[in-house]
Formats: sequence, C-alpha cells, structure tokens
Amino acid sequence: MDYETKSTNRIELRLLAKLFRSMCGFTMDQPIDPVLLLDRLPELENFNNARYEVVYDSELPTNVPAQCNINEDGYLIQIKESVYMGAFEKKIGGHRMHIMHEIMHIFADKVGFKPIFSRRLTNEIHSFRSLEWIVMALAGEVMMPYEATLKMSVKRIMKIYGVSKSAAEKRRKY
Repeated sequence: MDYETKSTNRIELRLLAKLFRSMCGFTMDQPIDPVLLLDRLPELENFNNARYEVVYDSELPTNVPAQCNINEDGYLIQIKESVYMGAFEKKIGGHRMHIMHEIMHIFADKVGFKPIFSRRLTNEIHSFRSLEWIVMALAGEVMMPYEATLKMSVKRIMKIYGVSKSAAEKRRKY
C-alpha cells in the first residue's frame, strides 16, 4: 500500500542518505549490512523505539517480504523468515534491499515523510510524492552511495555493496 507524502527529489534523498549514514556511524562509501544494522537500531539515538522480528512466511501476505508497522509504541519491522535467512546466510541482494527498505520507513517517518490522508479519485501518486518510492529510493541511496558508485560498473556495485543486478542497474541509471 502506498501513501501520498510531502514531495522530494533525488538530490534531497542523497543528502538524507548521507545524514542516515552519519547518524549510524558509517563512512560515505562503506558497505552496509542491513541485517547487522537491524540489531544496532535500538542503540542508535533516533531509533531506540525500533525493533524487529522474524516471522514465519505464512504470517505475511505472499507478496509482502517484510513490513514496518508504526504506532504509538514505536516501530516494528516484521521480516519473513525466508527473506531474513536469504539476506543473512545467502547475502541475496534483493532480500538485503527489502530489509533496508523497511529500515528506511522508520528513517523517512523520523525526517517528516508522513502519510497525507486525503481522498483521491485515482490511485496514482506521482513518484516524488509517493512514500513507497521515496523509501525505495532512500534504501538505494543508502546501500549504494552516489559519489562512491559514480564510475563503478554494475558488477562492481553488486560485489562491493551486496545488491541485486536490478538495483545496481538502477544506480547506474540515476
């Protein structure tokens, strides 16, 4: 499900990715393991009300690899067991990106990308106002820092940053 939020652009998202990396103590070109980052979230000042749980695959809808629930108690990331194990044991790039995507939901919420609840006659939301697009783009910007990957090949981006071919190709495109 997607929600409309305040608008942004790729330049702002790159700056926010740098802020996130800085807040987490990562350099601007260091690869990040999202699975290890999950365990560090409660230690981080702005993420101390975030937690995660690995759930049986049957507990989430078929097309939902992971989800982030936000409520008055904080944030709960639920990750399908197959996705978590794929990211942790097999280092599958797509699974790693799913986990980073859910972490970015928390970060996006913290920096003011809140859903705007309004009635719409159409389900189409322009990407620059789509919460899902913003979170997906942020995940890519955090996982594959723009300046560090600017002159890298797709294969090199995949190898260094542990992402899928599709993600690395998008990085080269944008």
